[in-house]
Amino acid sequence: MSGDNSGMETNPITISLQDDSPGYEISPARVPLTTLASFAGDVRDFLKGTEKDGDADAAEVAVVHGSLAVQSPHFASPSLIHDLQMLATSSDLGLIDPKRRAVVQRWQSSAHKKPSMKIRIETRQGAVIAISSQTNFRAENEQRLVSVERYIRGEVVDLGGATQPNAHIKLPDGKTLVVRTDRDLIRSETENHLYKQVHLRIRAKLDLETGDLSEAHLVEFVHYSPQFDEAAFARLTARGDEAWKDVDDAAEWVRHIRGATD
Repeated sequence: MSGDNSGMETNPITISLQDDSPGYEISPARVPLTTLASFAGDVRDFLKGTEKDGDADAAEVAVVHGSLAVQSPHFASPSLIHDLQMLATSSDLGLIDPKRRAVVQRWQSSAHKKPSMKIRIETRQGAVIAISSQTNFRAENEQRLVSVERYIRGEVVDLGGATQPNAHIKLPDGKTLVVRTDRDLIRSETENHLYKQVHLRIRAKLDLETGDLSEAHLVEFVHYSPQFDEAAFARLTARGDEAWKDVDDAAEWVRHIRGATD
């Protein structure tokens, strides 16, 4: 890690992803690009947390066999050390940082949907935190997820899928949201949306604490193309001028209608 961390305890950490759902065992030599991007983003968010007491953006990491693992030998963050200790002894995510909690919840949700997926977090103390279809990491005393319907805007960076069609939407804040869809909805679109800015109506789960969306499902593509009709605006302006032509003081007229007194 770049920067001066003298006096701060470092915590070497390796986070690995195991998954053979693409039809092969992923590794540094072969991995779907979207999987690599989302895993790297999750690792960054997990290291960073909300307290930002470690510089995750400047962390020096190595991609090693794990099947796919990100290894940070010198990352310094007191809050991360605390949260790793909590995860090693409890499945209650209410005990850790909200941002890290959201990452673990995403990993846990994905593992429940894809039993072949496993996450392993190995620390300097030799502790191994495993997240799989057999684990149940969740916030025991919190109910932060609510069902919402939202309009979102972003760039479609991936669209389709052989078994579970979805759209990967890059949001304005740089995050990527995976939105579940279906072939008929994609097929019915006459416009090719790939690598274009789109507006979508979705149903999803909203995390009330972090504001993150998850389990998103596409309702429809919203064909939104705002434009200014100069002729229509001129007609409306002319009507307004005609209606108010006998009123000398519009503000006084409004006060009179409201019954205002000096």
